[in-house]
Amino acid sequence: MIAEEYYYNQEPEISISKGKTISFIVNMIKEVPSYFLLALKNTDIIKPLNENKLTQVLVEQINAILLEKEFPILAQNQYIDLFSGTKGIPDFYFYESEKGKTNKPIFIVESKVLPTPLPKTREKEYVIGENKNGGIERFKIGKHGKGLNICGIVGFIENESFGFWQEKINSWIYELSNGDNFWNKDEKIIMKENLDISAFLNSIAHRKDDNDLLLYHFWIKI
Repeated sequence: MIAEEYYYNQEPEISISKGKTISFIVNMIKEVPSYFLLALKNTDIIKPLNENKLTQVLVEQINAILLEKEFPILAQNQYIDLFSGTKGIPDFYFYESEKGKTNKPIFIVESKVLPTPLPKTREKEYVIGENKNGGIERFKIGKHGKGLNICGIVGFIENESFGFWQEKINSWIYELSNGDNFWNKDEKIIMKENLDISAFLNSIAHRKDDNDLLLYHFWIKI
């Protein structure tokens, strides 16, 4: 099960000396929204931007902050699993950067746009999707994040409020829990910070073949 310190208490203090620290990554991502939105204002960018293009800009801004902080980790678009052989390719990941060595990912992140682009059958894709490609679903079945206990989802919010999407997503989770014992009501997403341009939430994802997973949800209004 997930350690209580992660889920119930406040975030642990950042400790650069510990190297691979999730708390550093989480707190660093919280700094990104304002820079990300500023980068999107570049008039040379061809609009509209889909999920992959938004993620690319986000990762660029994440790396700009990481390089400024001189911390020995970087973010990279799309992770192909070299260590566990999983077939899913999450949108981006963090890894420890070392010359002459390839390291396992520290933190894996999936990206989703809300509302999900048409067709209507994709409406609930933040949670579940066709061919088991839903955002939370991928982590639950081990398609993403195998061997990790903490991962993340970025939500690019195109319209409606953060509270609206929290309520909507939780209604989908409740609906699933009533007809599928693989889903549980305690997997609802919980609001931790609700700011003007961003929100930070978390949830538990129960997995059959691995320990429970703590998911951090980073939402940005675009």
